Amino acid sequence: MRHSKWKAVLAVPCMVAASLVSVGGVAAAASPGTQSEPIQALSCSHSHVNRDYRKGRTTTTLRYRVGPHTSCAAPGQVGKGTLIYYHCYVVGDMVNGSNGWTWGRIAGTQKAGWFASAYLDDGGSMTYC
Repeated sequence: MRHSKWKAVLAVPCMVAASLVSVGGVAAAASPGTQSEPIQALSCSHSHVNRDYRKGRTTTTLRYRVGPHTSCAAPGQVGKGTLIYYHCYVVGDMVNGSNGWTWGRIAGTQKAGWFASAYLDDGGSMTYC
């Protein structure tokens, strides 16, 4: 009788783990009293269109990125006062109190990317992508 109780007690965690794996593919542990949320990867590929006719200047030396998140690659940077032709904006990572990111093209070049709107002299594009 003693062995059958232990067998049952030991079998329960195995069944729970097996059911978690079969339902979600991965068993994740959560602290007592907390709810685990799936971690979503930030996308560095956002669509954009050329809808805005406005332009502005950078207020500091600024990296432009391939996506509207500080974790996205930065293929280059521009100096303070660089003219940027705006295309549109999206909501991304919060930077210096603003979560707006403007897709723009650097004047006189074919280089374009996402600029943190907080560092554009007029707050960036007003046209949503």
